[in-house]
Amino acid sequence: MPAALMDFQNDVCAGIVARFASLRAIYDALRNHDASELAAARRRDGAVVLQAPTGAGKTLIAVEALARVSKSERVLWFWFAPFAGLIEQSRKVLTAQAPELRLLDLENDRSVETVAAGGVFVTTWASVAARSAHTRRARTTGDAGLALDALIALARESGLRIGCVVDEAHHGFHKAAEARRFFAEVLKPDYTLMMTATPRDRDAAAFAADTGWRVGEPADWASVSRLHAVQAGLLKRGVRMVRFLARDKDTAQLVDFEHLALAECTAMHRRIKQALAAAGAALTPLMLVQVPDGKDAQKAAQRHLIEVLKFPESAVRVHTADEPDPDLIALANDPGVEVLIFKMAVALGFDAPRAFTLAALRGARDPAFGVQVIGRIVRVHALLRGRENLPDALDHGYVFLANSQSQEGLLDAGQQINALTTRAPELGTQTVLTVIGDRRVVQVVRSGEPLGLLVTAEGAQSEGGDVVAALAGDEPMVGEADERQPWVAAAQELLALSGGEDAAVGRAPSDAAIAAPLLVLTSKSIHRYPRRADAPAQLRGERLPPAPADMEARLVDFVDFSHAVLGDRDRSRVKVQKDQTDLFAGASIHEGADDVWANLSPEAVAEKAGQIRLRLSESNDRELQLRLLDRFRRAIEQSGAPPPEDEELLVQQLDLVLVRNPALLREAYKRYRGAQVVDVGVPLLAELHSDVRLPPARRALYGVLPADLNEDETAIALTLDASPLVRWWHRNPVRRDDAVGLYRWDDGDGFFPDFVVALDGRDKPDGIALLEVKGNHLWGLPSEIDKAGARHAEYGDVFMVGRPRGASEFVYLRELGGKLDNGGGFDVARMRW
Repeated sequence: MPAALMDFQNDVCAGIVARFASLRAIYDALRNHDASELAAARRRDGAVVLQAPTGAGKTLIAVEALARVSKSERVLWFWFAPFAGLIEQSRKVLTAQAPELRLLDLENDRSVETVAAGGVFVTTWASVAARSAHTRRARTTGDAGLALDALIALARESGLRIGCVVDEAHHGFHKAAEARRFFAEVLKPDYTLMMTATPRDRDAAAFAADTGWRVGEPADWASVSRLHAVQAGLLKRGVRMVRFLARDKDTAQLVDFEHLALAECTAMHRRIKQALAAAGAALTPLMLVQVPDGKDAQKAAQRHLIEVLKFPESAVRVHTADEPDPDLIALANDPGVEVLIFKMAVALGFDAPRAFTLAALRGARDPAFGVQVIGRIVRVHALLRGRENLPDALDHGYVFLANSQSQEGLLDAGQQINALTTRAPELGTQTVLTVIGDRRVVQVVRSGEPLGLLVTAEGAQSEGGDVVAALAGDEPMVGEADERQPWVAAAQELLALSGGEDAAVGRAPSDAAIAAPLLVLTSKSIHRYPRRADAPAQLRGERLPPAPADMEARLVDFVDFSHAVLGDRDRSRVKVQKDQTDLFAGASIHEGADDVWANLSPEAVAEKAGQIRLRLSESNDRELQLRLLDRFRRAIEQSGAPPPEDEELLVQQLDLVLVRNPALLREAYKRYRGAQVVDVGVPLLAELHSDVRLPPARRALYGVLPADLNEDETAIALTLDASPLVRWWHRNPVRRDDAVGLYRWDDGDGFFPDFVVALDGRDKPDGIALLEVKGNHLWGLPSEIDKAGARHAEYGDVFMVGRPRGASEFVYLRELGGKLDNGGGFDVARMRW
């Protein structure tokens, strides 16, 4: 028996029917007039958008609207589902809610006689507008019936109107050229109803742009408010979003947020199961797990749910198809299934009224993603409707995010859904036929505008509204040719400069003619720039001898596996903050402890440990790992504890130790290799050679600006060159015999500050200071942060400067809170001390 529409649903349905009835009057008035006027009316007024939260009854509203419109006239409807697997679901709703509407089959009912009284084809765009064999059969006349294109045309000629229902099937429509052509050129519907659960749906606007069928602004659309659906018992009162926040970025990279989200979601699922049993509701709740597309992610989630979270194997099911299908819907309704794992790609379009919880292991920040997530868990199951005094936990849905950044899409979705109000579609733009004497004019009148009645012979009107007219064509832009003349003249001048007969006759010059003046500019001379007479012949630097062949074996003996360090091998958990937010109220919720224990991801820890090892640039990582593992095992034994027998577990423990103690290897390297660093003289070149002439710089060591400076380095060089405190400055090269390098400060890679500066009044040999310029995109890198602490044995601490993003002035940089930070404005005078 058809379900009666609730009052708020009926108001919206009546508005849609009234909109189409008003349009039908326009069509009747234009029946014997020019076909272009009828086509214009379709495009401007023929489409209505119905936006409503998932579960608020938009499908019932649409079916009832079709039934009511079909009572007034014969309409051949095409109902487009988003996926082939949802066709049967749509057919069942149509059969139950509007049994008087005849359901037609695309394979067998393609004849004028069969569709003469109207009816509904339920299909997908792919079935009628793709380049497949199935589609070609439907679009070709044969034993099975007329070609669909011919059927639509003949149906229209016989007096039927063509209707179209787009049930979330406009998503992705922009990329489907065949579907766009079918809609605009073949179907050309008189009535179009587009349904969407996404408020202010951008895809609906794209649909209008692609097809030419105007849908109006979101304020003109028919809509259903969430509040009305909640009051009617169709939707849960709220949805709570749970995310997990690490204390810092480094920890966030190591936490196993996916398994944490699964564990917390499971705990809530089991509390809901207990609450349902206590309330006497014979209902098994469903936990949804949304994973990234790909079988590996699905299998991993299934294995964890069964092996770690102890769900019965039969209770955890995986939907593997790329689209919703009858199997997915059957699983969602099977009371023996407690957990349903599905891909992100199928988040759209399937109902799961048993669902209370959803673990989103990956997510996007797009509000459209948030709308689909909310839609899966917001429905109220039929067994719980009308029941009073249900516990609060059963009146909410719960989303657990493994990716906390997905909250943006969810919060935006909650705000957009909350903003919907129940309203019928506005009259919006209406196409009106005005007849004065023997003249007919089609006018487009917008809401609130007066209707133009006095029409001149030229087609202009005296007041509001636009007259629909065909334009003969665009005139050339005035002055366009004049604007090109300077460029033409310049081109002609260039041709003349290249000389030759080509230029004289207006032809393009030959390659030889163009190349000739360029070759004249080429010179093979070498420019020589001598070193300043007041500068020393050599500087002081550090050198690190080559590493021995067995460096890894020697290095591990310097690693200090103390009792405190070894104690970190079992510390595989950290505390993270559990943050709960009411999606519709936008307010945080505090219930009990806000902190929960989270496991560190072995994979993330292993990757981080590998990065720590690789910072020792002189070592072979594989050899170092093997040597470390052997040394680690011996250290555990010497501490009196048994090492794990499982080699994989031993590796994981070593990784934990390295990650918990990131300076462990570095300090060992310094103890071993730091003692081998030697102080050396760095001879300066007597003169600088360059293939090109360099711009002068009077305080530069060689009297010119080097050619290899970037923008920031050039700015600093000019500042140094202009300072009377600077006796001379020098661009320090990298990894050359004449480069000042530092090795005692780091992991052996060597640091070569950008500038060597000699200053009056500095109490160092030759008044020398070392200066490094750091681009702001590097301020957060550990290797660059460490350089802020570099020190030369004779010249002192290295000064570091940079420009904050968007700033024009330089500042000194210092290490603060694990990053480079502002240490005060850059002033050359400060470098003296």
